[in-house]
Amino acid sequence: MRRLTRMLFASAALVAAGVALETVSPALAEENSSATAVPVDARSPLAALNFPLLVALRADPAWASALRNDRPLVDLARERAQRVTGAADCMPLPGCRVTPWLWTEADIALVGARLAHLAQTDDRLLLVENVLRPSRRFALHEGLDDTGLLKAAWTDAARSMNAIMQVYAGGDAPRYPDIDPAIFDTARPDYGTLLTALDTVTLAQGRSDDLFFEGPVRQATTLLIVNERTDATKHRPVLGGDNAVTLARLERDAREQFPYTALLVFGHGPDDALSSTGPLGHLRLRLAADRLSRGLAPVIIVSGGAVHPARTRFNEAAEMRRELIEQYGVPADRILMEPHARHTTTNLRNVARLMLSAGMSAERDALILSTPETIEYIGGEELMRRNISELGYQPGVIAPGPDTLSLTFRPLPISFHVDAMDPLDP
Repeated sequence: MRRLTRMLFASAALVAAGVALETVSPALAEENSSATAVPVDARSPLAALNFPLLVALRADPAWASALRNDRPLVDLARERAQRVTGAADCMPLPGCRVTPWLWTEADIALVGARLAHLAQTDDRLLLVENVLRPSRRFALHEGLDDTGLLKAAWTDAARSMNAIMQVYAGGDAPRYPDIDPAIFDTARPDYGTLLTALDTVTLAQGRSDDLFFEGPVRQATTLLIVNERTDATKHRPVLGGDNAVTLARLERDAREQFPYTALLVFGHGPDDALSSTGPLGHLRLRLAADRLSRGLAPVIIVSGGAVHPARTRFNEAAEMRRELIEQYGVPADRILMEPHARHTTTNLRNVARLMLSAGMSAERDALILSTPETIEYIGGEELMRRNISELGYQPGVIAPGPDTLSLTFRPLPISFHVDAMDPLDP
């Protein structure tokens, strides 16, 4: 019973974070979604989405107790707080104020070793077996043994925290500098005032039951909030809201009567700040409405976040859904939205996640629809290379479609792996 209770606490934390628990029964997930597990940073969906390992460790009573009482980890947290406090008047800014928060390679190795050491009990390894592996959020590491998966997931989380702090406090260029940069000019003299306030507020949130990672997690999530980069938390849960009506219809309909499981349309973000959908986006939507009317699939999945231009208030998926309904009369319950993707790589990854979470078969084809040059790009080697370099894997199997305006797509479960280096859409 104690083991089951611990498993349910950690599972509930990931359910609350909107994490897909593919191999946990829906009844179990629903029954325990209101459990009182304490998240990493009280009620922080950003922490839950970006650092699912840390959420699970904090929510598991056996792990939380072990981490809280591990002397090397306690010392590591204390030394970081001292470094941060000691950097109050340092120069030059912003680097000297950011560096004390970062996980060094030695820190990362130390924590990995301590996790491996603490995991040497059946009690604690249950977290890997019953929560981390079933969540699929660590899919790239599934070939490792249990302690290896723990260490690899920890390394991902530490490097993610570092990247957030270096970009959104230190002013480093993000992976996509045109759309994801910090909103602050780090060269301004008054930027130091903001960093001082940020450090002070983060340190003031310290609690007696904190684990070794909670200060840096608070710092990283606060930086995303003050930079207005909370995209990952919007439109949650993805299977709720407007999508819930469509999912209910899919449950009633016989999906096998259609040639394809879904029609996939990816956003074409405009450069014009006043435009809600780029010109190619309009063409893709007209094509999708036509193919839906011909009975090729039961639903259209529109994919795209708030991307172009930087910090736009328009969400591509929401705008595409609106246009399909208003301009082409597509019923609202024939559209699913994937509202977070920021690049073609994550269009593919996120629709794979959505399709599998919605119960669509991984053994049948969906149909990607677009204009010829985009179809050539999506089906070409350049995007395959980008998938490997940016995601670490191919999110699905792509093959030629029935014409020059389409490709077939089959989703792969590895797509559930959390992207530690993309905090706006992990």
